[in-house]
Amino acid sequence: MADISVDFAGVKLANPIILASGGPGWDGEHLKRCAKAGAGGLVPKSIGPPARWLHHPRTGRMALVKVGKTVIGMINLELFSTLPLEQWIEKELRIAAEGGAPIIASVVADPEPANTAKVAKQVVDTGYASMIEVNVSCPMPVEKVGMHIGRDPKLVAEQIKAVKEAISLPVSIKLSPNFAYIPELAKAAEQAGADAITATNSVQGLYGVDVETGKLVLPAFGGYSGPAIRPITLRCVAQAARATKIPVCGIGGISSWRDVVEYIMVGATTVQVCTAVMWRGLGVFKELADGLKSFMERKGYERIEDFRGIALKDLTTVEELAQRKPVHASVNEDLCTGCGVCERVCSYDAIKVVEGNAKANQELCDGCGLCKAWCPVEAIDLI
Repeated sequence: MADISVDFAGVKLANPIILASGGPGWDGEHLKRCAKAGAGGLVPKSIGPPARWLHHPRTGRMALVKVGKTVIGMINLELFSTLPLEQWIEKELRIAAEGGAPIIASVVADPEPANTAKVAKQVVDTGYASMIEVNVSCPMPVEKVGMHIGRDPKLVAEQIKAVKEAISLPVSIKLSPNFAYIPELAKAAEQAGADAITATNSVQGLYGVDVETGKLVLPAFGGYSGPAIRPITLRCVAQAARATKIPVCGIGGISSWRDVVEYIMVGATTVQVCTAVMWRGLGVFKELADGLKSFMERKGYERIEDFRGIALKDLTTVEELAQRKPVHASVNEDLCTGCGVCERVCSYDAIKVVEGNAKANQELCDGCGLCKAWCPVEAIDLI
C-alpha cells in the first residue's frame, strides 16, 4: 500500500493536498468542512490587523477566462481576510482546528516586519496553528504590501528573520510568480531561516475589455489562477527546489492527480489547491488524494519521497538543447486522416497533405514539434 502522508518542514500531514488561502477558507466553519472532506492541511485567508484591508469588492470581483467554451482560468480581485484578527484568534482558528487537519496560518506581511511578527505570534499563541505562511505575494494591493515586498530579496529576508525570532513554529514564505528571480528570493528566505517555500501566489493579470462598450470587465489588476498558469508556477517550484534545500509547496492550476504528481516530480513536497475547490467543490480533495495513491501503487512507489524531484535531472537550458542531434517530423500514414492541421501550423513548409496523407520533408523540417502537438490523431512523431 502506498503511503501518501508527508512531513512538511516538521508538520505531519495525512496527505500532501492542502487548501490554499482563498474564498473556500474564509472562516473557521468552511475550513473545518475542507478538513472533513479530506484536505491534508488548511491555509486560511491571509490574516492581518489593519482595518483598511478588511474589505474586498462586492460589485463582482471574479470572472472566468475562456477559450471558446473551455474555461482555462479565473481572475479575482480578492484581498486579504475580511474578518478581523481578533475574531480569528478568539473564534475562527478554534473552529477550523475541529476539522483535525493541521493549520498553516497565512499572515499578511506588513511593511514593518515587527508588525508581521506580532500578528504571527498572536496567531501561534492560540495553540491552533502548526505553521505560519508569510504572504509577501498578493498581486492586488497598491500599497507597500503583497508582491511589493516579495519582489525584493532583502525585504523577504527581513520578514522571515522577524517572524522566526518571534515564534518557534516552522515558517514558510509565499512567493510571487510575477518576478523572474525566484531562485534569488528563495535563497534569501532560506538564508534568513525560512523552513519552507510556498510557490506561488496567483499571476497578476487584467481580465479584459467589453469591446461593445469599451469598458473593462473587471476595472483593476487581479490575480489570475486556474489551469492556464500551471506552466508558470511549475517553473517557480522547479527553480525554488533547485535553489534551496528546504521543502517546497507548489501551487497553481492543480486540477487533477497528474498535476499533483508533476509538482512533486519537479521538487514539491506538498501542493495547495483553491480554484479547483471553488469550481468543483470539496470532493476535489479526496479525488486528488485517491488519484495520487492509485498512481503510486501502479508505479510501485511506496512513499512520495520515492519520486519527488525525479524530473529535475532532465532540466537543462535551450542553449544546451541546441547542441543535441536534430529530430524531424515523421508521419504514421496508417493513422493520418489527411485533415491538414499539420500543414496549416507549419511555418517551414515542411509538411504537406498529398493524396489524403501528410508527407514530411525532413530537409525543410526545423524540428519544432508544433505539428506533433496539434495532430488530432497522434499520427506524427519526432525522430
